[in-house]
Amino acid sequence: MSDKSLTGRHMPHVDALRALAVISVFIYHLAPTALPGGFTGVDIFFVISGFIVSASVIQKKPANFPEFFIGFYARRLLRVMPALLVMLLAVGLLSALLIPDAWLSARHRMTESYAYFGLSNLVLSNTSDNYFSPTAEFNPYTHTWSLAVEEQFYLAFPFLFLFLSLYPKKRWISAALLLSGLLASLWIAASWMAADKTTAYYSIFSRFWQLAAGVLLFYAVHRGGSAIQNERAKNIAALVAGWLGFLILGWVFFTAVPNRFPWPGALWTTVGALLLLGGWIHLQPGYRTYSMISNRPVQYTGRISYSLYLWHWPVFVIFRWSVGLDSAWKMAAAATASVLLAVVSYQWVEKPARKLVHQWRWPLWWLVVGALGWLPRPGGCRSKSMPSSPAFRCTPRPIAPWIGIPMAKTRIQMYRGVL
Repeated sequence: MSDKSLTGRHMPHVDALRALAVISVFIYHLAPTALPGGFTGVDIFFVISGFIVSASVIQKKPANFPEFFIGFYARRLLRVMPALLVMLLAVGLLSALLIPDAWLSARHRMTESYAYFGLSNLVLSNTSDNYFSPTAEFNPYTHTWSLAVEEQFYLAFPFLFLFLSLYPKKRWISAALLLSGLLASLWIAASWMAADKTTAYYSIFSRFWQLAAGVLLFYAVHRGGSAIQNERAKNIAALVAGWLGFLILGWVFFTAVPNRFPWPGALWTTVGALLLLGGWIHLQPGYRTYSMISNRPVQYTGRISYSLYLWHWPVFVIFRWSVGLDSAWKMAAAATASVLLAVVSYQWVEKPARKLVHQWRWPLWWLVVGALGWLPRPGGCRSKSMPSSPAFRCTPRPIAPWIGIPMAKTRIQMYRGVL
């Protein structure tokens, strides 16, 4: 995702918020009692994603619908997929070597298969216990549910954002569509919490409102800017709003109750993230807060947050399956391994892929079609043993083999022997 503001300058508060989100999730997954509400970092990421993906589209200034539509998907694929594919391939191999071939590992293979296509949240909501259950801690792909939610949101985003991007005089249509979707999603979240909390937690339909809130915040900033004209007053208001958001998030980190998410629990997290994003976007250099959030360690943590999120969970799970994660030195080793892998992923996978985003010269539609060359075969998952078993065999079928992703094809062939 782009880290530029509406005018093209770097927004340090976005990377600072990313750092806060990933560190909270990291601590929660390593030692839940140390930060009981750390899992809400994922909710922060949803708001950030809605805000930043909107800013990146406006920054590109597409001239027409094909350029807007295909260009958006091509950039999303180059931004999200390389690091995700590397993680899935590496963790799949390690899982085959280190995790016992039992019903739990069969379940995680199904999650892995669907993670390639941004559908792992559907598998987890239908074949798994909830996110906070003990069995979820032994599935190295549980964390991909949030990536699946974002990827599913990206499918609808160009249609919702179309008028704001290409037809400024009709941008109210995009705002109305997003607001309607937000309200409908809130209703779904509240309704499903009473009927099926697991589905409510994992589903894009009950999470859409958080991503839409980020988009609408961008719309508000893009449309009206700040109502305060005096620069000093604007900075003070920015400081107050940002710190209020920070305090709300800090309160949530220690008080959040899992069985109240996504509704109403995620409301406070979303409000806090919106205040921080919307407030500190106006913050200027010279203030202590600006210096604090723009220092190198904070900024670098924010930049590697995607890779750190991708790698920390499978590392922790593999530790649980192999040597355990029940002592201080094992936790330190797992944390160190996660950070090192995140740095490697950022430097040698994410950054080169980002260069491709800016240097792409092939027709963009080729990348999109190629990435869609392999899709799961409808009805392609069947029970390996008895009907009640959660073990499934999934064999994706190529829609067009000559344009499929070679890595995905190799990965599928390799696992036919394991599955």
